[in-house]
This record gives sequence, C-alpha cells and structure tokens, in this order.
Amino acid sequence: MDPDRELTLPPELTTGDVGTDLLATYWPAGIALGLAALAVAVWIYRARRDPDHASRRVRRAFLWWVPASIALVLGLALGVNTWVGYLPSVAAVQRWIAATPEGPVVLPSAGSTERHTDAGHGYAFMDSVPSSTPSVPASAAWVYLPPDYDKPGNTTRYPVIYALHGSPGSSPDWFSGGRIDGSLDILIRDGLFPPAIVVAPDLNAGAGRSGQEPLNQPGGPQMEDFVVNDVVGWADKNLRTLPESGQRVIAGMSSGAMGALNYGLGHPDIFAGTIALIGYATPYSDAIKNNPEALAATTPENLLDRLPAGTGPRIFLGQNDGKSLPEMQKLAAKFREHGLTSTLREFKGLQHNWTAARTMMPYGLVWMAQELGWTPPR
Repeated sequence: MDPDRELTLPPELTTGDVGTDLLATYWPAGIALGLAALAVAVWIYRARRDPDHASRRVRRAFLWWVPASIALVLGLALGVNTWVGYLPSVAAVQRWIAATPEGPVVLPSAGSTERHTDAGHGYAFMDSVPSSTPSVPASAAWVYLPPDYDKPGNTTRYPVIYALHGSPGSSPDWFSGGRIDGSLDILIRDGLFPPAIVVAPDLNAGAGRSGQEPLNQPGGPQMEDFVVNDVVGWADKNLRTLPESGQRVIAGMSSGAMGALNYGLGHPDIFAGTIALIGYATPYSDAIKNNPEALAATTPENLLDRLPAGTGPRIFLGQNDGKSLPEMQKLAAKFREHGLTSTLREFKGLQHNWTAARTMMPYGLVWMAQELGWTPPR
C-alpha cells in the first residue's frame, strides 16, 4: 500500500467546518466592530451639535466611549478567535469553560438522559485521571465514547486515540477547537473509521494553562511518564479498550505533535501509530534545551536512531506551508530511510491554528486506520 496514496473524505470534513456555528465566521466580530464605530459616530454627531457645553460633552463621551471600547475589544477578540479557530461554536465555549473539574467527577450512567450514545452519535464528557507521576497532580481528561458504546448487551472493546493539545492549551481543546468527536461520528457513519474511543488528557501539570511542552521536563513535571503510564493505564481500567499496542494511536497538534512523536518513537510497545499535526523537529522548552541529556532524549531524530532499522510506529505528518515545513520534510525523509511506514501531507494555505488541526486530523485518522488494519464493521 502506497503510504502517499490519495485519501478521500466526506465533503463536510474537507473544510474544517464540522461542529462549527456562527462563532467560526467573522460575522460576530464584524457586528461588534460595527457597533463600536456606530457609538463613536453618534458621540461625534452629538458633540458637534452641542459645542458650547464642555462638561456635557465629557459626560456624553463617557456614555459613548465606554461601550464603544468594550465593543471594539470584543470585536477584536472575536476576530482573533475566528482566525485561530479555537472556539468555533457555542458548544466549544461551554467545553472550554469546563476545562478543569472542580471536584470528583461522577460519570453519568449508561442510558441516562445525560449520557447517550446511539447508532449515529458518540458521547463526549470530562473525567479525572489520578496520577502516580512526580510533579503531576490528578488531571482532567476529555473522553469520547463511540456510537452504540452504551447499547444494552454491548461488550465490544475499542481501539483508542490519545489526543494531545498544544501549548498553551487544556484537555477540552480537541473537543472544542478540534471537534474530534464530530469528525469521528461522520467517519464512523461513512465506514471510513471503526468505532473508537478518544482520550484527551490535560498536559499542564496543574490548574493553569502552561506554555511548556508535554515532555519529561528536567526537575519538573514528567508528562510523558504520566500519559504513557497513568493515562493509558486509567483508560484500560475504566473504559472498554483493546489493551494492546496495535490498538492505540497517539496524536497531537503543535507541541502536542512533539509529544506524540516522542511517545510514539519512544514507546512502540505502547503505540502502533503517531499522528503529528503542524509539528516541529526540536523541543523548545528552556529546561530541555539547556540540558544536553534531556535534549537528546526528547528529539525525535535521536529517538529514531535508537530503534532497530525497520521498527517503530506508523507516522502521519500533517503540515501547513509555514516555517516548520522544511525541518519536518527532513524528518519525514529520516523516517523513510529508517524503514518506517510514514507520510507527510502538506496543506497549503492553512495556518498554525485549530482550523488547520481539525482539517488535518480526519485525513490522519483515515490513513492510520488503513495502515493498522482497523477495519470498520460492515
């Protein structure tokens, strides 16, 4: 099978618009900026009609410039969000707000009104993963259960996709900006991907949104150990997974892509496939860059050299045509030289944002399912 073969997706997954609403367009930003401009115009008009009362103009300025400023800031924020694609819908906003559990998470029981999977739709929810890893507390994780997971009498076990967010970011990112649950519902519906579970852990080692990469940091959080040991172990214990390497894929975007490459190349006994989207070839964390031993242990090319020739995960690289493309092309060539089944797909015109990630991910999922022999049910 040609690793660079053409991939065909349902039309609704080729544009990155799945699971989006008005927030994914520039209309809200345009309306807010228009209201700001209107408030300024009204103030100017009224000030010119009353040039002799300075004190009244000051009061009117306050009444009109405050709402104008608020509308301006709101409009700019909405415009940036549309470009980044981070919160493309109201549902995405709700998931982002619920990024961190405030207490113990009680999962709704199967078949309840709060939890429902049917033949056409899976179910996404937030849970909490306990930690045995130094400097990493118990952390949130968003989970997707595939259609019919809760069907009475169903004892089927499922492959798992572990999805890593970027930095800064948090556990709901693949469900808000990435809309991975909506994409999987469509791929499963069309027989392009088997029913599968998604686990997207929080990689911040705490409540805040940090800017560090999800790697083992010298003297700091050991995020790779947390995911490989605690998150995978938790999923296998609490969800109906297929607990074997051939049924696990690690995926990520941006710094999450760096994490995915590290976990995949470093633990081929745990993950059979790696999907790395808009990634890069060398870690940027200061604690790692300033530690030669840590840098060697977290650079994908070095990890590749430690693997016996022809061994390692299958790798899907998705890149925009930005500044990281040349270094990822070189890394992709190294994968081929090593004998890995891999492909690099260039998505021209996309940016380094969540619109790109949710556009690329369905291609990576379909390619990986074909490579791993994850045959959808007929």
